[in-house]
Amino acid sequence: MSMNLRRKFAAVAGATALLVGGGIATASTASAGPSCPSGYHCLFEGSIGSSVHNYFNSDRNFTDDVFSSGHGVNDNSWSASNSSTGGYESHYYYDTEFQGGLVFCVNPGSSVSHDRLTDDFVDGNHNGQRDEASSLQLLPTTSVSCF
Repeated sequence: MSMNLRRKFAAVAGATALLVGGGIATASTASAGPSCPSGYHCLFEGSIGSSVHNYFNSDRNFTDDVFSSGHGVNDNSWSASNSSTGGYESHYYYDTEFQGGLVFCVNPGSSVSHDRLTDDFVDGNHNGQRDEASSLQLLPTTSVSCF
């Protein structure tokens, strides 16, 4: 192998190592929301820290999900926290399969407590945000304004 070819190879290998190393060094760090384990998106039956159900991935249907208290999650959530390690926003929808419109969303490292979500006086009327979420979609950073 000629000296010029070796130098070019070494330069390419060095640049590749720097790019890979730089990518690892600049990877986003975990964003911790309160009372929610690292990497999870958490819904609470009441205030932050109360009875909880943790999600690691999107969930199309909360029908069979239960809080730590044993109560059903579907249409019963009052607070949420996002401890995403991948920078994903938590998008909660009125209906299963991410349908019915967006109830609310939570940014990585953030949370929303029951006193910040609007109340609804008739269960399932899609007028409020509490007691409405039926599915969760994890999305990379979007233009939607989240808590």
